[in-house]
Amino acid sequence: MRIASLTGAAVAGALGVVLLIGWYVGIGSIPATIIGLWAIKPMTALGFVLVSTAVTMLERRRVALVLGLAVALIGALTLAEFIFGTPLGIDELAGIDFDGHPARMAPATAVSLLLLGASVIASRFARASVMLGLAFGTLTISLIAILGYAYGVSSLYSVGGFTSMALPSALGLVILSVSILLQRPANGLIALLRDPGSAGHLLRPVIPVLFLGPFVLGLLDLAGRRLGWYDTVFGVAILIAVMTVLGSGLAWIAARRLRTLDRQRDAAMQALAEANHTLEETVDARTRQLAETADTLHTLIKIAPVGIVQLDAAGGIISANDVWLELSGLTKTQSRRDGWVAAMHPDDADRVRQEWHQYVAAGEAYETTLRFRTPSGQVNWVQVSTSPMTDATGATDVVGHLASVTDVTALRVAQHAASAASARFEAAFASSPLGTAIVSLDGTVVEANKRLFDLAGSLTPVVNQPIESMFSPASAGDAAASATVGVDGPTGRRMDRRMRRDDGEETWVKVSIAEIQEGEQAGGFLYQLEDITARRLAEARVEHLAFHDPLTNLPNRLLLLDRLNQALLQASRRGTGVAVLFIDLDRFKFVNDSLGHHAGDAVLMQVGIRLRQHAGATDTVSRIGGDEFVVICPDVGRSGDVNKIAEAFQKAISEPIQFGDQVAAVDASIGIAFGLGHDDAESLLRNADQAMYLAKGRGRARYEVFDDDLRYRVHQRLDTELALREAVALGEIETWYQPIVDLQEQRVVATEALARWRRPERGLVAPGEFIAIAEEVGLIKGIGATVLGQACHAATALERGMAVSVNVSARQFVQDDFGAVVKRALKDSGLAPDQLWLELTESAVLEAIDSAARTFQELRAMGVRLAIDDFGTGYSSFTHLRAFTVDLLKIDLSFIRDLERSEHDRAIVEGILRLADSLNLDVVAEGIETTSQRDLLQAMGCRYGQGYLFSKPTPSASPAVVFA
Repeated sequence: MRIASLTGAAVAGALGVVLLIGWYVGIGSIPATIIGLWAIKPMTALGFVLVSTAVTMLERRRVALVLGLAVALIGALTLAEFIFGTPLGIDELAGIDFDGHPARMAPATAVSLLLLGASVIASRFARASVMLGLAFGTLTISLIAILGYAYGVSSLYSVGGFTSMALPSALGLVILSVSILLQRPANGLIALLRDPGSAGHLLRPVIPVLFLGPFVLGLLDLAGRRLGWYDTVFGVAILIAVMTVLGSGLAWIAARRLRTLDRQRDAAMQALAEANHTLEETVDARTRQLAETADTLHTLIKIAPVGIVQLDAAGGIISANDVWLELSGLTKTQSRRDGWVAAMHPDDADRVRQEWHQYVAAGEAYETTLRFRTPSGQVNWVQVSTSPMTDATGATDVVGHLASVTDVTALRVAQHAASAASARFEAAFASSPLGTAIVSLDGTVVEANKRLFDLAGSLTPVVNQPIESMFSPASAGDAAASATVGVDGPTGRRMDRRMRRDDGEETWVKVSIAEIQEGEQAGGFLYQLEDITARRLAEARVEHLAFHDPLTNLPNRLLLLDRLNQALLQASRRGTGVAVLFIDLDRFKFVNDSLGHHAGDAVLMQVGIRLRQHAGATDTVSRIGGDEFVVICPDVGRSGDVNKIAEAFQKAISEPIQFGDQVAAVDASIGIAFGLGHDDAESLLRNADQAMYLAKGRGRARYEVFDDDLRYRVHQRLDTELALREAVALGEIETWYQPIVDLQEQRVVATEALARWRRPERGLVAPGEFIAIAEEVGLIKGIGATVLGQACHAATALERGMAVSVNVSARQFVQDDFGAVVKRALKDSGLAPDQLWLELTESAVLEAIDSAARTFQELRAMGVRLAIDDFGTGYSSFTHLRAFTVDLLKIDLSFIRDLERSEHDRAIVEGILRLADSLNLDVVAEGIETTSQRDLLQAMGCRYGQGYLFSKPTPSASPAVVFA
């Protein structure tokens, strides 16, 4: 319809434009074929242009209004000229030569333009009925004019003898009127014709007949009378008859259609009744269902785990369930209308009240989180969600609100805890003394703290880099390093890794890895790096110290045994031997005692250096303690090669050692043992040790090789040690006695107790065969206590004034409880303390200076007499005689044996006697076997003596004494 409207308006507009152009160029120049169009006056053509333009621009209401006003003004001014008979100049456009033709349009045309202009104006104000009525009026005037031209009745197209409406003008007005009517197809006659209902069914067949029928009949009637077929009366009769038949036909068509419509109506009413009945049943069922649903909904609301509230349009509460009342702490009465505001926490009340009023006024849904504070002071966090409700008619007006109130207190507490935990984690993460990184599943560093940047170095990129790029590749030597940990790598692992730094600094870290759980899956890894560089260095130092001597930096016993085992394993594969040299320094104790321990340390370090210098490239030089060194020589083919090595070591060690302004000299006793692949490392080392002791026993500063003879002696010694361990318990230790006589008065003054071991399978064993072993293995204490106890008991049977002299081992004497042992022996036996002599060797006295001074004082306080045995064999006797108060000196038999032949020995004995006399000490000469020896000693003034000359040792404490 709109396209047809615009097409008609365009045709009329184009016609007006053509006419205006023609009027301006002159009628005489217009072709004769279209000269009839110039019956349309210029102002009429202008009106056509304006109306057609307005029709095409009806949507632009301001433009249409201006154009409508212009058209209406043209029509109104033209009518004013007709009415008042005064030309207003509206018809005379500038520059147009009318050539004697009248310029003014017909009054009917002016009226039509006025109506069309008013119709356009009405469209501006959305008055469709007025608009269509005015357009229909114009259409009627135009059709009347066309009928006048068709029937030749001038009165139909002229008004009061004035200028008649031209036929082209009438046709143009019809086109414009129809164009305006088609602009509103939903209104007026057009709408009725388009109606799919009854109106459309009736009008569509009738309208053509009503409009075209009379017109066609009139033309036929006029044509018949002009041709003389019938007169006017007969024509009118025929016209009436035709109109009657045409009306009856139309009525019959209308009646049939109405009857059809009645039937359709009755059927529709029947269907409507049935539908109404069905609807009533449906409504009843639905009503019952809604009632049940309402009951169910009410129950659900009542038992719902969330608060449910109904509010009116202004936001006041109408009803609320028990959960809401419990959360708010209010009663139903207190919470009605705006009473619920009192339940809000003061910190939330103003905000929520302001927001709520804004959303209520806007009719929008509202959602917020707030706190309720109950009368008891309990604070409940709630999540409130509201939704506006409209009435059932579908109108947009809000009639109320429905709200759900969810208790989120636990959630808020959890969120607060999570937030606090997150804050603590962030603080710990940022300030942690450990380098910490959050690593994605693919091994990329997502975030790192400052400590990690410090560990990685300022030049090393960290974030958005693979975590493994920070570490050096794990080498075989990195025992603590683990494999790369990635997406599928193990977690909860701890490993030591070396960091890769651009500045070259070596940094060791302990890496701890833990999974970061996100739900049930791992979302990443937490790496923590602890700087353990100092610890690794300390561990390396400790490990070095565990296998090396801290003074000389040589391998210690542990590393020595490991190297020895390796050398024996290689020897078994190659068919060669392994030599072990056990080196012990001679005179080292003298260096320590005379020059100090710092000198001893300097000597040990220098000896270690010299041994390394003279050892082979594959040899191992170690210090296993004190002044003992061991050298392992693998791949030895001949014993002669090792002998040369031992000689070279002795020569190197014997060279003077200078430190500062002091010089020390030591020698070495070396024991050599050979082993093959099947030998045990400990046994081989022990064999070399035994060979070393043999070298010391044979004069020191030499080397000895462990052979079968030495093996036999070691075996014998071991056998003695094992048997000796049970000797005390089995009562195999006996005490024999040798008298001590007064050389001047020829009488016995004391007897010396001597230990003997009655070994069942060997008989009586002298002390020289077992005392040294007993001292070494710690059995001397038991043996000494046994001999002391037996001697004290035996001495009680001696003549009054006689004493018993008991030898005391150095190791026995330095025991903390030796004084108590002596007291117990005296007490058990009843022997007077002054009848007990205790003999100590010079070595025991020297050792007692540092460790048993209190024991000396304790024994002296008891009244026990103390003697120095084997006097003169030591090197410091005269130095230490003044350190302790003793009663007797016993001259060693080595000075008595050659007393008759050696002036040297006689001089020594005389010196000892003069020394003892000056110190007011008694002297006992040991080993007197001849009368010449006795006489010489008597002449020198020696007081006491003992030896085979007087009596050999016997089991009796009172042996028979021969004074020859």
